[in-house]
Amino acid sequence: MAADFTMKANDLLPSIQATLTSNGGPIDLSTATGVDFIMRLTNGTVPKVDAPAVIVGDPGWGVVRYDWTGTDTNAPGTYQGEWEITWGDGKKQTVPTLTYHTIDILADLDGA
Repeated sequence: MAADFTMKANDLLPSIQATLTSNGGPIDLSTATGVDFIMRLTNGTVPKVDAPAVIVGDPGWGVVRYDWTGTDTNAPGTYQGEWEITWGDGKKQTVPTLTYHTIDILADLDGA
């Protein structure tokens, strides 16, 4: 199965971006107080990344982006990713709901 997103270890570009959907359409993030991106190794239990994401453009489009930082991508492997929306009333919603994004971080030939 092909990964949803693939990059080389230690690269911080490109950012990971997704359109959050529910019931076949984009989720309107207008009343969200924040969205976090969470990523862990497929066979892991502890998140490698759990950090705020950015809502891109009109919140009604449901587009979010996470900009890699520091050591987010330093360890090659296959990861699972998801987006956690926090709504104005404090309730949380995780997308995708039935699975995870698959993120492959490939070894960089020069290790830099």
